[in-house]
Amino acid sequence: MRRRRGYIIKNSDTGAIVKSIHEAFAGGAPMSLQIAKMVVQSFNREQDSPLSDREKEVLRGIAEGKSYSKIALDLFISKETVRSHIKNIYQKLAVNCKADALKVAGSNRWLH
Repeated sequence: MRRRRGYIIKNSDTGAIVKSIHEAFAGGAPMSLQIAKMVVQSFNREQDSPLSDREKEVLRGIAEGKSYSKIALDLFISKETVRSHIKNIYQKLAVNCKADALKVAGSNRWLH
């Protein structure tokens, strides 16, 4: 038997519950308006980032095309510290290059 899925709130009226059951058995995924709003809001919310604020600043610098030296100057840290942050970013995001780090951070909205 195939699993049927959907989400309705407890205080839905009987007619809405029956309609949702029929929709689920027809292959749909019924969802109350309140649940649909919550789902949409969750898409707009920034996901928790594993990166520290400083790592995000370094990654923003890379996104802007800055060199490690320029990032170091802007953030008042050494170039070696920038390299250390980059290494930590790669490890935390499980990536091997700047492009992939930017892609992961960008798709999760961690750089805004």
